[in-house]
Amino acid sequence: MDKRKILFWLNLVLAVAIIAVDIAFIVLGQPYIYKTTASVLFVVLGLLNFIFAFSMGKERSKFFKYFMLTALVFACLGDIVLIEHFIEGAILFAIGHVFFFVSYSMLHKINLRDIIISLIIFGIALIVILVPKIFDFNGMLPIVIVYAFIISFMLGKSISNLFAKKYFGKNLFIMLGSLLFFLSDLMLLFNVFGDVSEIFDIMCLVFYYPAEVLLAISITYSGHDDKEMSVFKKIYCRIFQQCFHIMIPLLPYRQPKILENMDEVVNALSKEKIDRVLLVTDKSIRGLGLTEELEAKVNKAGIKLFIFDNILPNPTTHMVEEGLKVYNENECAGAIAFGGGSVMDTAKVILARHAYPKKSITKMKGLLKVRKKLPPLFAVPTTAGTGSETTLAAVITDAETHDKYAINSFPLIPKYAVLDYKTTINLPKNITSTTGMDALTHAVEAYIGHSTTRLTRKMSEKAVKLIAKYLKTCYDEPKNVVARENMLKASYYAGVSFTISYVGYVHAIAHSLGGQYGTPHGLANAIILPCVLKAYGKSAEKKLAKLARASGIALKDDSSEIASNKFIAYIEELNRHFEIPTKITDLKEEDIDKLAKHAEHEANPLYPVPKLMSKEELKEIYFDLLPNN
Repeated sequence: MDKRKILFWLNLVLAVAIIAVDIAFIVLGQPYIYKTTASVLFVVLGLLNFIFAFSMGKERSKFFKYFMLTALVFACLGDIVLIEHFIEGAILFAIGHVFFFVSYSMLHKINLRDIIISLIIFGIALIVILVPKIFDFNGMLPIVIVYAFIISFMLGKSISNLFAKKYFGKNLFIMLGSLLFFLSDLMLLFNVFGDVSEIFDIMCLVFYYPAEVLLAISITYSGHDDKEMSVFKKIYCRIFQQCFHIMIPLLPYRQPKILENMDEVVNALSKEKIDRVLLVTDKSIRGLGLTEELEAKVNKAGIKLFIFDNILPNPTTHMVEEGLKVYNENECAGAIAFGGGSVMDTAKVILARHAYPKKSITKMKGLLKVRKKLPPLFAVPTTAGTGSETTLAAVITDAETHDKYAINSFPLIPKYAVLDYKTTINLPKNITSTTGMDALTHAVEAYIGHSTTRLTRKMSEKAVKLIAKYLKTCYDEPKNVVARENMLKASYYAGVSFTISYVGYVHAIAHSLGGQYGTPHGLANAIILPCVLKAYGKSAEKKLAKLARASGIALKDDSSEIASNKFIAYIEELNRHFEIPTKITDLKEEDIDKLAKHAEHEANPLYPVPKLMSKEELKEIYFDLLPNN
């Protein structure tokens, strides 16, 4: 059992003991026995966490721990002295609150927000103290006001710290403890100075000891500075994802209309009354002659075709703006994206910029920032893998910052998907393999996540079956028509699946690498996929096993563990067959922190992954991908 589990159980045992002794005091009285015991126990709890904090190497907020432990000691002394000597006990408590305030200031420096929040709380406290006229202070009003001032600043600082970017988990524990402490003192005010029911005495104790437990545990609990994600952020992520899952039936998802050849493209252009159209592609595709049939048939139909072929892998904002200029200058009414994911993503954003001439691409980043209807987009995939012909996503790299980000909006879904096997026949073998692995990644990530539907599970299973049967054939026999047709179908099915159910950390990591180094997306996904699936561990095991059995990679009676391991081994075997490396050759250790931060920001809370990971956990995956490891 590791230190964290030991600490968890010790904290739980001591917390239960403190609450049990507190209840015994409420029921039986005898403060010198039960109240003193409970007070000593929360100091022991604080000391335990103090010791464990250092044993686990948490030195970044060392002075915080010293001041917190000191504050707990003064609270214990105040608790005991208060039994017989109210003023002396209150002074000890006040000193403890000062130490609490100082300890909170060790996490985040004192600022104007602290003062404003604290003064607001103090103002509320003064109203409670002075306005009702139900208290008899017997000359102790100045002491009560000073005490209220001190504890108001303690609570105010704890609330203010929640607005800081660091230590959210720790700050939340502290804020809850401080709030309960404040409420406990409020109950004490009514009990000691007001002619009220004894219930206030009981409520004072009900609030007080849980407050001390939370404050003691906060010495080690640190949320974001832990390796694992804060439990509170996990809850936030899962609630966010569940809301989207519930909304899936209400959202305007749609599937593009499938066209099977270039004649159907021309007919659809005429039906849409488009007489001027932009062809978005890249020079290598035109150089291979893949667009010749389309160009000839569009021109023969009397439709003016304008060409923008400056697209490179991992398209940038500059490429989009260049394409937009060609589109606008020639008064185009629609676009044909002829190529892989980079071409289609560029075409989508060109049309989005046309619809929003005053909106920068950066401001389209994220969810549902593009809401206007776009001109018709015909997506002609030349690779069987990206799935961009079906998706609401476009991934663009900022030309200035090199950040790679996704734009996710329903109008970006192409109106037509042209699944013509002839466009993939001359695809280089390395592109065939990496884009095929890209399709596999889409199907797998959509299937193992927490936002699946009956449709997306069905689509993912169909995609994986086809990939398992035909991807190697496409690679080994590039002219095999049946294999090419079925891989286009697999890519389409996988695209439909992940459009609705999203992807996961494989894509988040791949996007960061594409933005920083220009790593081709399919290649990055192929390398990363087995690493991330291993990191998911048990959380993805059952669903991976189902995919493995459904696609024939595992036997029907294999256990979930065996079947999921066979599936991961199958992916690794595919990579070896395609001569795909196991490491990212351009990856540099000094970039990992930045890359992990980017991936964590992209994925959390949007991607409904089987296991949530923090930046620190994602960094371990990057380290595994270093070329020298």
